[in-house]
This record gives sequence, C-alpha cells and structure tokens, in this order.
Amino acid sequence: MKKRINKLTKLLIMLIFSILSGCATTSEQAFTDDDAKKQYNICQTHKNSVCTLDYHPNNNLIASSGYYPVVKIWHRENGKILHSLLHPAGVPSLSFSHDGQYLATASYDANVRIWDVNSGALVKTFSGHQGSVFGIAFSPDDQHLASVSADDTGRIWNVSSGEYIELKRHQGDVWGIAYSHNGQWLLTGGEDNKVNIWDAKTGKYISTLNEHSGAVLALEFSHNDKLLASGGDDYIINIWDTQTWTILKSIKQPMYSIYGLSFSPDDSILVSSHRDKGLFGELLQYHFDYGNDGQDITIRFWDVKTGDCLQHLNGHKDDVNKVVFSPDGARVASASVDGSVILWDVNKVLTHKRACQDE
Repeated sequence: MKKRINKLTKLLIMLIFSILSGCATTSEQAFTDDDAKKQYNICQTHKNSVCTLDYHPNNNLIASSGYYPVVKIWHRENGKILHSLLHPAGVPSLSFSHDGQYLATASYDANVRIWDVNSGALVKTFSGHQGSVFGIAFSPDDQHLASVSADDTGRIWNVSSGEYIELKRHQGDVWGIAYSHNGQWLLTGGEDNKVNIWDAKTGKYISTLNEHSGAVLALEFSHNDKLLASGGDDYIINIWDTQTWTILKSIKQPMYSIYGLSFSPDDSILVSSHRDKGLFGELLQYHFDYGNDGQDITIRFWDVKTGDCLQHLNGHKDDVNKVVFSPDGARVASASVDGSVILWDVNKVLTHKRACQDE
C-alpha cells in the first residue's frame, strides 16, 4: 500500500510540474517533418529576449532583428545577407513599406528609423517617444508610420515631415498595432488589456474593445478588412466583425500567450505564434536554463470560418515572437527567441496526415 501511495504521489507531482511548466502532454507529437521547413539561425538572442521578422512585398527578402543592435535584410532562398543595419540598441519590431522601398525599425533606444532597402542607408530618424518602441507599421499608402511604446502612447508619424500625432489613451505599455488595409482605422493593444480604435488619418479616438483579460500583444486585420484577430496574455484569440466590433469567435484551446497573428492572403487561415511554456516553466528557463527539445507547440493554424485548429507545429526551442504569411501564401515564416527563423511550406504542413489535436 505504501509503495502504491508513493507511486501515485510521484505521478501527481509529475502531472503538476507538467501543467505549470508547459511541458507537452500530447499522446501524438505535432508535425515536425523537416521536408516542410527551412531553418536559418539568423538572430542573436539571449534569455527572455526577442527575434522578429517581416516579409518583403517581392516575396524574396526577409528582414529580421532581435535584442542585439543589428537588423539583417536577407534572401529567403539561401539566407545570404543583403544588408546589416546597425542600431544603438536592440530592435523589437520592424516593417517593410508596402511599395518595398523602405524598412522601418523600432528600437529600445526610443527612436524610429527608416532605411532604404536597396542601399541599406539610413533615411530618417524620428525621436519623441519616452520609452522603448515595441511596435511599428506603415499606413497602406506608406505616407504615415505608426508606432507604439513603453511610454503608454502611440504616434502617427508623417513620413515626409516627421510631424506626429500622439495617441494617448492606454494605461501601461502599448504592444499591439495594426492598420486596416483600407486606411480607415489604426488599432493599438496595450498592457491595460484594451484594444483602442483610432481614425488612421486624424488620430481621433473612436472606441475601445474591452473583452480581453490580459495584455493585448498581437493585432491583425484580414485582407478584406471584414475581420480583426487579436490575442495576448489571456491565452485567447478573438476574431471580430469589424462592422459591429463584436466577437464572432473566441478560440480558447490550451495554449500560452499569443505573440503573433497572420491571415493567409485569401483570409481563410489564421496562423498564430505563442509562448512555449507556462509561467513556472518560464521562471525555470530564465533562472536555471531549463529549456525544451523543440517539442513544445508554439505555432498553430486555424480555420477562420470555424475556429478549428488545422495543424500545430513545433521545431522552435523557445517562444515564437512573430509569424508571417509570405505574400504569395506559400510559406509561413516564424521567428523565435531561440535565435532561428523557420520558413514553413504551407501546403506540406496542412496536408500532413496528423491533423491538429487538442493539447
């Protein structure tokens, strides 16, 4: 009897540890076929840092950055670096202009910079934020650039003049940012759990979406602007009707913080990227180098219409900060704190026999 109790106790302890640390408990591993991915160890990172990316509109270039003060623009086919753009501090966010001529970077030094993609030359520097700049996005016509910061504000910069409109509504750091494709709205998501809606041209406050219960880290409009996807530290992905600003679907499957969201070009699929562990596991990783072997599920593909999970991916060994569909929809690029960028073949991922299961 005593031995039985000891065994049960050990099993209970293992189960609790697994839940708290975020260890995978699936009976079937996620899709890991190496034929469907191409990996580049392109980011310099350290504990609890960042690696992010953006796809160039021509589909051939990728820009990536992280905690270290350099941004790399490189060819997706061979990883060959076209430009290394030096900064005084790390770069947690970047964005190509829609015409592909420029790259905007947001830095921990509180500045926003615009670079010429062809030459790699610094074109402009916008100063004014009083804290690290966490998010950045070009307006659809590339005439304006929006940024969000740890100073609790957002700004809409005139790219030509450098003049700006300050967006003051959040209480706490502002993380999420997204322009609608029609240029009507600019959305910001904050540490205060709110999504604020602004007039993209005037900066006038319109309304607030209050349904999240954790910091809002990721915002993404569908290409037809009929839908908005939002996610963050409450482990929920909300899909909104942008005509009524009501939630059509709340996706609440077992997963951790949502760091990145991206719609496929036809808006039928939403891909999300996540923190890889529970809070206890993150604590162990940061202080005791407790990691994983790439089996923690950090990327998920969702059917936009039904909210069903189509596939889940592992392969990264740490949090995945950003995930982006390529312009042609053939690939998904993911950037992780493990320092790597993985390019996934979407067709191979979604046609694999092992479909997504509840974790």
